[in-house]
Amino acid sequence: MSLKEKSEQLKELISTYDAQWLLGDLSFLMHCGPERAHDQLGQLSSPMRQLYYLAGLNVSTNKNNGHDYVYCPAKWAEIVRLLNEIEINYLEQLLEFDENDDAIEWKKIRDVVVPSFLSYFNVGPLNFEEQIINWVDDLFTHFDDHLEKEFGIKTNDFILFYESLDRVVQNNFQGHTSNAEILRENWADYTNIESGIDHSLPAFLKESIPKDFEIMSKFMIDYGMKDRFYPKELVTENLSLDTINKIIGFISIKREERAFTYYTETNPGNPLYDFPILNLENGIYQVFEVKQVIHSINNWLEKEVTKTNDRLDKYLKLKGNLLENNIIDLFKKFFGNDIIVFESYYSNGCEQDVLVIWQEYAFIIEAKGYNLREPFRNPEKAFVRIKDDFKKSIGYGYEQTSRIESIIFQNEPLIIQDHQGKIIKTIDTNTIKDCFSIIVNINSFGLVQNDLSYLLNIKEEDLYPWAVKYYDLEIFILTMIAQGKKPHFFIDFLLFRENLHGKISCSDELEICGGYLSKKINPKGVKYVDTFKTEPEYGDIFDDQYRKTMGFKNEKNLYIKQSGKYMFW
Repeated sequence: MSLKEKSEQLKELISTYDAQWLLGDLSFLMHCGPERAHDQLGQLSSPMRQLYYLAGLNVSTNKNNGHDYVYCPAKWAEIVRLLNEIEINYLEQLLEFDENDDAIEWKKIRDVVVPSFLSYFNVGPLNFEEQIINWVDDLFTHFDDHLEKEFGIKTNDFILFYESLDRVVQNNFQGHTSNAEILRENWADYTNIESGIDHSLPAFLKESIPKDFEIMSKFMIDYGMKDRFYPKELVTENLSLDTINKIIGFISIKREERAFTYYTETNPGNPLYDFPILNLENGIYQVFEVKQVIHSINNWLEKEVTKTNDRLDKYLKLKGNLLENNIIDLFKKFFGNDIIVFESYYSNGCEQDVLVIWQEYAFIIEAKGYNLREPFRNPEKAFVRIKDDFKKSIGYGYEQTSRIESIIFQNEPLIIQDHQGKIIKTIDTNTIKDCFSIIVNINSFGLVQNDLSYLLNIKEEDLYPWAVKYYDLEIFILTMIAQGKKPHFFIDFLLFRENLHGKISCSDELEICGGYLSKKINPKGVKYVDTFKTEPEYGDIFDDQYRKTMGFKNEKNLYIKQSGKYMFW
């Protein structure tokens, strides 16, 4: 079968499931992961994205088709087979080899395109919710005048909406699993599935049944109960029903026939990325994955505020400034007050972003807010686009950091100027023992960012910079702070990181950072190997730290986290 036929067959198979039951079950599976749901997820190649794909297909079909409330093992096996074959088909297209192709050039292109393609389409957001909440608040509040004029709402209303929805879902989960006393009084109204205790049972049997059996049994059959809500349930002192309904209108959809069919389809693509709330058309709504709501809010706000050239220019400037300021705040938090910081400075007439000096070390930092474009399906065209995006982001950042590195390594005076050419400070570079170039971007290029040898041509005897996504940098630094690591630990990491290029196989920088932090990576051992591959569990240290306390601004549930009394969904 062709890719088209397989995709259409999969859409037909998944269309027979009731949407509210299916979305609840798929969401539950996503939280369980392959380890705890091996029977259903163990054979999937990219479980999280593939489950999202299934959910998106289902809500893009006629709602009258949805009558199934349970998986048939044979049918689920067929769904898994099609999901994996569809992904394999995409890879086969990328890896197609013609006898007239130059083998060396063919390999060079695929070494870049294949992992970039997989990172773009198979890897979802890898950040914690507080990070995106803070980003939305700090960036889009500057556009509140426009939002109030056009829609009668402000940025904070979106955040209050998300927090209220998250609170309802968390409360429902705890009520159904560990604390029935906090359940909604009408909790049974949130499911159409009949289950529970057979009232024809003899009294002595009924008395032997645990008190909360019916609550748990219904939830185990219909996990989506915890995700369903009436808009009025989200009302708080600072969040009105009118505002709630407006926001729901921006990011919700109904189940209906849509053209969405292909795994890598975009513009429009999977509807649940931008519209993660399903309108059940009976006054009740159901969120598929609550954490996606804040991402969809970010996407909606970005699209809205950049519709005119004036607002786009304002947005890009604010975004760049916010990224720089956040980086500076992180370094101040880690290194303390004993640092010198220069921001938006000039050297030899060239603009630079951030220079941090701590004792005898310099950190040359360039911040890049460049958005990655979707890779083409044609490998040759995809390679050109990826190279172009890489050059404009990391490549340009390297040019900028190299200018300062060169001055330091040649022991020349480093003259710091403002935008008018006025000298702010002249630094004696003889006092600098070592310097590190760090390029911080908003979006990650995956493997080709973690191993810069694929696309970055550096000068002879130069060292590779550290290119890192901002959210990863924040997680790493806050975890080092939480675990009492000193600045020299970070410096040793940067020295270790410089030597990984040309040998590392990794699409998630936090696996490298986590492996180093947890000592699962032996820096001395890595030095003598030709290739090195990280493991997903290397990043678990950050999830463990988050469950204790990460240190984010406005971190949620701190008391509950530290009490250890509750499970989180």
